[in-house]
Amino acid sequence: MPLPLLTTTIGSFPKPKYTPIRDWFDISREKGGMNCAQTTRNYAADLSKNKEKNEELFVKAAKEVIDIQIRAGIDIPTDGEVRRENYIHYHCRHLSGFDFSKLEHRILRDGAYETDLPAIRSDISHSGSAYSVSDFKAAQKLSSKPLKFTLPGPLTIMDTTADCFYDDRPRLNKVLAETINKEILALVDAGCKHIQVDEPLFARQVNDALLFGFEGIDRCFHKVPNSVKRIVHMCCGYPDHLDDSEYKKADPQSYIDLSSMIDDAEFDQISIEDKHCCNDLDLLEKFKKKAVIFGSIAIASSKIETLDEVVNRLKQALSHIDRERLIVAPDCGLGLLPPNLAEEKLKIMCQAAAIV
Repeated sequence: MPLPLLTTTIGSFPKPKYTPIRDWFDISREKGGMNCAQTTRNYAADLSKNKEKNEELFVKAAKEVIDIQIRAGIDIPTDGEVRRENYIHYHCRHLSGFDFSKLEHRILRDGAYETDLPAIRSDISHSGSAYSVSDFKAAQKLSSKPLKFTLPGPLTIMDTTADCFYDDRPRLNKVLAETINKEILALVDAGCKHIQVDEPLFARQVNDALLFGFEGIDRCFHKVPNSVKRIVHMCCGYPDHLDDSEYKKADPQSYIDLSSMIDDAEFDQISIEDKHCCNDLDLLEKFKKKAVIFGSIAIASSKIETLDEVVNRLKQALSHIDRERLIVAPDCGLGLLPPNLAEEKLKIMCQAAAIV
């Protein structure tokens, strides 16, 4: 009998209502609500109140989202990013050089949305104290399965902050990658075996990805041992509410344009979207070395996939890639979905993987 297909999730998960911070997905749903940077600006002040109680609630929330994933059948869950208002600004708040008080207005993602962003106003540096270690250890204690930890990639950080200092994208990419590498190496020392860097901006900024983006990924994973799975997630974009048919996603042709560089890069797994964009599966044949985390569940749709449609798509994928190099996952994070809907979608996905 062949081994069952592995299953994983990508990152974010709907936060329980009692979680001590507001999720930027929740804020974006409220008309006239604060944008994600304003949410981030208030984060530190919110957490300074009643730290011991907040920690209890974060642990409770992490256990809830991990238990949902394990009940559904996920082999490699995440902590749901429950401690982070959003995973990009969460990283930036732990670095020097970022200003979360005086925000800068920007139009992002090819005009998909506009918002106010924290600004880079001086040299960026990492304190040497890794925030990710305590987050990982607290969550791993709650899981019977090995957890994956997620971090934002350099290009994605650059697109979600305002550079008012460097004016040199390749240099800024390098500096940010070095801060990510410090977190990753600390995670390795803490025993984390699955580490994911998210770079959805590769799909929108193909030229930057080719010119210096992959160099940034190499820096992120510098000195990471082969015993750790090095993962890069590259989706086509995340709307701010469910069932948004007008959201301007990146062109999935980007996967083909980047496929050669992806396959030669020094990481182990590439995570791509498929459910939303329904790729030409010849794409999978371009990956001779990489394992592919295959997006099989739509994360921005309230429609629940049928078991047959997921099974059939996975069978089609397996005609283009070796079985041991296919991993099943949602397209992206699950933060937009209500918890019950997220769990139902994950159960169908895991059932399909088991059947196949």
